Amino acid sequence: MAFILVLFTLLSLAAAETDRYGNIMKSMPRLLQQSANVNKVSLPNDLDMGQLYVKLLKEENLSRFSAGRNISSECLNHLNMTVQALLQRQVWALQFLDATGKLSSGFLQGNIFWLGRFEECLNTTATVFVGPNNTTPTHPFKGKYCKVGIPLGPTQPPAAELGEPDIPLGELQLGVCIPSSCSREDTLTLINSTLALASSAVPLGNSSLQANVAICHQENLKLDTRAVVSITILSFLGFLVVVGTVYDVFVIHRFHASPEFDDLETDETEPLVLGSQNNSSSRNIKYRGYNSIHTENESQHDAEKKHIQEEDEIGTLELGLGGKVLQAFSLYTNGSKLLSTHTGAGTLGAVNGIRFISMSWVILGHSYAFCAMIAKNIYPFIMGHVKQFSFMTILNATVAVDTFFLLSGLLVAYLSLKEMKKVGGARKFKWGMFYFHRFWRLTPTYGLIMLLYIPLMRYMSSGPFWQQNGTEKDFCENNFWMNLLYINNLWHSRDTCMLWSWYMANDMQFYIVSPLLLIPLYFSSVFGGLVCFAFLIGSFTVTGILSSQNDFPMDILGTGGEPTNAAKYFDDIYTKPYCRIGPYVIGMIFGYILYKTDCKKRITRFQNLLGWFLAAVCCLSTLYGNFDSVRGKHIPSKEESALHNAVNPSVWALGVGWVVYACATGYGGIINSFLSWKLFVPLSRLTYISYLIHPVIMEIYYNSKRDPLYITDFDVVYFFLGHLVLANAAAFVLSLVFESPFMSLEKAVFRRAKRH
Repeated sequence: MAFILVLFTLLSLAAAETDRYGNIMKSMPRLLQQSANVNKVSLPNDLDMGQLYVKLLKEENLSRFSAGRNISSECLNHLNMTVQALLQRQVWALQFLDATGKLSSGFLQGNIFWLGRFEECLNTTATVFVGPNNTTPTHPFKGKYCKVGIPLGPTQPPAAELGEPDIPLGELQLGVCIPSSCSREDTLTLINSTLALASSAVPLGNSSLQANVAICHQENLKLDTRAVVSITILSFLGFLVVVGTVYDVFVIHRFHASPEFDDLETDETEPLVLGSQNNSSSRNIKYRGYNSIHTENESQHDAEKKHIQEEDEIGTLELGLGGKVLQAFSLYTNGSKLLSTHTGAGTLGAVNGIRFISMSWVILGHSYAFCAMIAKNIYPFIMGHVKQFSFMTILNATVAVDTFFLLSGLLVAYLSLKEMKKVGGARKFKWGMFYFHRFWRLTPTYGLIMLLYIPLMRYMSSGPFWQQNGTEKDFCENNFWMNLLYINNLWHSRDTCMLWSWYMANDMQFYIVSPLLLIPLYFSSVFGGLVCFAFLIGSFTVTGILSSQNDFPMDILGTGGEPTNAAKYFDDIYTKPYCRIGPYVIGMIFGYILYKTDCKKRITRFQNLLGWFLAAVCCLSTLYGNFDSVRGKHIPSKEESALHNAVNPSVWALGVGWVVYACATGYGGIINSFLSWKLFVPLSRLTYISYLIHPVIMEIYYNSKRDPLYITDFDVVYFFLGHLVLANAAAFVLSLVFESPFMSLEKAVFRRAKRH
């Protein structure tokens, strides 16, 4: 076989007593903890792989090799043709060998991607001569690219099943070029048979190698039922957008009218922190008609007089429900609202800047994480960077999510309490709409992005890293409902869809229980404060106990604690609402203070400086407090890790909460001026969809690569800037097509119902 030589090369490294390459997000502690094992790799002495290859070809033929093994006869026949052509040095057979992955340098630094050449394999066609005197050329098969996963080290992880979305991270990935007649089951059998055959010639001691998964590229992948249904739904939505835009531009605006929007400003009645879309007007809009447009030399008085006369002549056009439904899908109207930088009186302007900056921070952290997934220098990169003080802002970027929890709780309390006061108390507050509006605001957009991502992702690109079996297990057939009900964070991460959507579930769960704090706060500062304090103490206690009992590390990177528990830390603490609610409660406390003081609290210069100093201490200690632990100079105890896990997010929230409070009450200075910059207004409206879509963009980019990356800081920053621009561009388009129409539909229906 053409790839036997490559597989024998693997055997020279099979005696490695290490299992150091794990999931970047869940198994990084193993990489850091077992760094000393790098030097334990032993190579067989006096090993000439070329001589071994020739010797085995003479001693073993394919018939004997395949005896007792379940390999299809057609595949076996074509393999025999390939070997014979290879011995005759035919070009196409050499291309099969050339396209197959081989031992690469940098293995000890994390290069476990021996991928070969994807396009070369697929573009190679066998040429076999038949007939009298073997003069008639035929092309019985083409090249098929397959990738197999081979666990490293004596301790093998559980075998992955055929049909899994991809090879488990941390396994050696070997690309092989085989005849197109061979199935993935044939490939797995051939690889393991070859490894077993060669092990008799290469002494491995107690080590062994065995492939546990094979994935083969399918050419001309046909659309399945899921994809057809998704395309149909999305196409219909696109059709409505086209019709709505045409109706808006050529019917409504044929009078040269401009809608009198009353909610172009940031919709501070909606506490959705990841985005505030504000895409529809809040009342029955009337459009004034104009027969002419006044020129620059007309006086303002003349213009106003003409305006009144023309309105009297033409009257007003009042849209019915049908017209509003069509206009809800208009790119023209939705785009003007989305790009507006107008904000209303009483708006917490600094929130816009904090939203965008926090979202950018999330994208930066994920840029590093996604790069690491396919990096061939991951070991020296990580080990070098954890010693850099400045890199702590990347390692601790997870606190950006706590910022969103803080802002969400703050706006829920501030706006809901103001509304309660306005309507005359908690009993008159519309709790049904409180929940419905939230669910309607998030869910249609969320579901449509899932519809775009889960069934269609597999068709968007190709390559050795590309997952043609889908990026989600079983295409979320059995568990998509968890996401739509916002309970996906209560299950194990491997059983959920869109892993990053754990945030959505937490935020919705916090919103659901928020009245338990809102109502006591409305009636009594003391009682409400005690309830908030009880929530905080309960969260700290549960998190501390879970961390201590399981010896969890102090963060997702595995600092302190038992490194093998890092994956469990993600499922048991990082994504659980009772462990993450602290920043949300602190946000509600700040929101209550802003409500009670009406953003007009006066403080002395000393109090202001003290507040900023303490906020800086909170934030800086959160970002850099575990520096010595990360670089190995201090091994935190179980108790230290438990305390860190319990209070660290809330300490960060205290610091950011002060920033919002100071800016809202007039003590933000230049910081408030920057965070309230008008440019942040439209950008902040995109953060919800940007959060949902940016991992999809990263998957498409990185998984389309033909080779692993050798990453540097400059590369990652360059990637980050591209991801940031593309994420916001995609969010802008999807906001116009997905989010804006459904927000407008809600207002059109409920405003009409209210009038009747």
